[in-house]
Amino acid sequence: MKKIYNILFVLLAGLSFVACSNEVDDVFDKSSADRIQEAINADMKLLVDAPNGWLMEYYGASKYGGYNMFVKFNADNTVTAANEFFEEGTRATSHFKLEQSQGVLLSFDEYNEIFHIFSDPANILQVGDKGKGFEGDFEFRVIKAEADRFELQGKKHGQKIVMTRVAEDLNWDNYFKAVEDMEKLLTYKTYAIEFGGEAPLTIVKSDRTFTYHDAETDKDVLIPYIVTDQGLKFKKPIVIGTDSINMLTPAADDTWKTDGKGWTVNYVLPTLVEQLTDPNTFWSFKKGKMSRLAALYFAQAEKASAAEGEDVIFIAFGVNPNAPNLGWGVFFRSGNYIGTLLPTVTPIDGTHLSLAMKGYDQNGQYYFNKGYNYITNGILRGTFELSTDNPKNPSYIRLTRTDANAPGEWMDVFPGLDYYDADE
Repeated sequence: MKKIYNILFVLLAGLSFVACSNEVDDVFDKSSADRIQEAINADMKLLVDAPNGWLMEYYGASKYGGYNMFVKFNADNTVTAANEFFEEGTRATSHFKLEQSQGVLLSFDEYNEIFHIFSDPANILQVGDKGKGFEGDFEFRVIKAEADRFELQGKKHGQKIVMTRVAEDLNWDNYFKAVEDMEKLLTYKTYAIEFGGEAPLTIVKSDRTFTYHDAETDKDVLIPYIVTDQGLKFKKPIVIGTDSINMLTPAADDTWKTDGKGWTVNYVLPTLVEQLTDPNTFWSFKKGKMSRLAALYFAQAEKASAAEGEDVIFIAFGVNPNAPNLGWGVFFRSGNYIGTLLPTVTPIDGTHLSLAMKGYDQNGQYYFNKGYNYITNGILRGTFELSTDNPKNPSYIRLTRTDANAPGEWMDVFPGLDYYDADE
C-alpha cells in the first residue's frame, strides 16, 4: 500500500502544479479548418506547378492491371487528360477540385471522356464486368503529397494510385507509343522465372496481370502490372524466397530480366492447340484457303447467308466479344448479325485435337438451321492435326482431318479477325 500511496501522491502533486499554472498551451495553434485549408492550398500549388503535368498509374479493381494517364492541372481548376486508349493527340479538359473530406480529397467532378472511361460501369474498355466496368475511381484521398510524387487512394474502391511529376521535355504521345511498343514485346502468354537452371515458378499473363502458384500456400497469386517505357512494373512484388521482383525489362530473344538477383524470364512456347484455343485470340477462316471438300461445306454457309440477302463477313475461332460467357467456339457475322456455334474441343496432345458440335446461341441456332450446320456437323468435326509455318509466330495454322471420315481434308486459319472473302 505504501508504494501505491506514494505514486498517487506524486500524481496529485503534478495535477496541483498544472492547475496552478496561469498559462494554457493549445496543442494546435490553428483551427482544424485552417489546417485543412493550408493543406489544400499546398497540394494545389504542387499540382499546378508541374508545367508538363503528372503521369498517373491508374488501377481499378484488383483483378486488373494498370494503365497510363497524363493529367495537367491548371490554376483555373481545369484539368487536361490523355490516356493510352485514345488516338494520338486526343485530349479532354474538364473541372477538378480539392476539398476537405476526412483530409484532402482530389475530385475530378466534371465528366471527362478520357478520365471517366475507367469509372464508367458501361465497360467501354471491355476489361471489366458488365454493369461494373473497370471499377476505377474519380475521387481520391491525398495520402502523401510531394513536389515530384503524389500518393492517392480511391474514395469508393480504395485502390492506391501514384502520380509522378512529368519531365518538361517528355512528349505524352511519344510515351504512349513507347508503352505500345513495349507491350508488343510481351508476345507470349506464359513465362518461366529461372535462376541457376531452375524454374521456381511459371507466370501466366491476362489483362495486364500475371498469375503464379505459391507452393507454400498452395494458392494462386495475382500480380497486376502496368506497362512503362522501360518495362513491366508490378503493383506488388513477386516474392521468391527472400528475393522480390518488382519489374521486368526486355532482354534478347524474347526474354526478360528482373530487378532481382539475376533471375531471367524465358517464354514458354505454347503448343499449337493452346494457341488455337486461346480465348484471347482470333483465328479467321478465309474463302479458298481450304481443301476442295472443305470449301464445299463452307459454300453451304455462304448460300445460307445469301438467302437472307447477306454476305458472310467473317467466320473465326475465338470468343464472341458480344457473348464472352459462351466461351471459345466458332463465331461468325452474316450481314449485321453475329452468331456463335459451340463445338466441344478435346486436346489430344500439343498438335492434335478433336471437335464435336455441342450447341449455339440464338443467332447461331438460326443460321445453323439455315445451312451453317454444314460447317460444324460436316467438316469441323472429328480429329485434326495442327501444323504451321512458324510455331513461335504462326502466320497461319492448318487443321488437317485425321479420322477415317475425311482423311487429309484441311482448312487454314489466320491470326486476328479478318474478312472471310479477303485475300491472304
